[in-house]
Amino acid sequence: MASDAGYISPQELYAELPAASAPFVIDVRPLGAYTAGHIPVAHHIPVDTLAARLDEIPRDRPLVTY
Repeated sequence: MASDAGYISPQELYAELPAASAPFVIDVRPLGAYTAGHIPVAHHIPVDTLAARLDEIPRDRPLVTY
């Protein structure tokens, strides 16, 4: 549930969305940061490999990167 400040965490947002419209979440950080902690549904595609891996990203869902 959103806090009084209007903030909703990524996990809360994901839980509230129907599965078909849930965003495809990409963690673009380096491997060390991803390994240290990431959103459980996030796909790890480091920013320096993103252009070469665009075919892995679905075109029919919203996209969230961090």
